[in-house]
Order: sequence, then structure tokens, then C-alpha cells
Amino acid sequence: MKLAQLIALERIARLKAERELKKFGAFRQHMAMAQGQCDAMRNALQQSYDSSSPLTLSEARMANAQAGRSARELARAQQELARMRPRFEQARQDAAREFGRAEVLLDLARRGEGRDRF
Repeated sequence: MKLAQLIALERIARLKAERELKKFGAFRQHMAMAQGQCDAMRNALQQSYDSSSPLTLSEARMANAQAGRSARELARAQQELARMRPRFEQARQDAAREFGRAEVLLDLARRGEGRDRF
């Protein structure tokens, strides 16, 4: 393959890699936010159970209802996070593959330049 073709392929591969890395970065940020929400919900739920102050019957009922809602919201958030994980992993693999492809083509182009000089 000619050096000019390798350089052109490397440029195209670099563009694809940048696109995949941006897509992965956005997905990673979304996953981090979702994980942060799960952690915050888990902490809030734990705090509601850790409360040691005495409650009246009506306060206990309200606290129990709130804890139930919080537990259901946490379960939904965790399920959503679990549904996102396979797509996240695929996006990570795609980004790594495209980046690796661009690096290999760059290495081949550099090696080709070295041979052309002699």
C-alpha cells in the first residue's frame, strides 16, 4: 500500500476514533450521573432507616411510606443502570477498537516514511 494511502486511511480512522471517543465520553458521563443518582437515593434511604428519634404513629406511617417510595425509586434507577451497562460496554469497546485502528495505521505510515527515506 502506498504511503499516501496509509496517511489518508489514518486520517479517516482518526476521525472515526474521535467520533467514537466523544460518543463514549458522553455515555460515560451519563452513566456517572445515573450511578450518582443511585448512590444518593441509597444514602437517603439508609438515612431514613438510621433515624433513631421516636416517632408518633402517624409520623412512623409517613416515614414508612416515604421509605417505600424511595426504595421503589432506587430499584427503578438500578434497573435502568443495569439496562445501560451493555450499551456502555459496547461503546467502550467500539471507541477502543477505532482508536487502536488509528494508532496502527499511524504506526504503519511512520514505518513507511522511514523506508522511503533510505
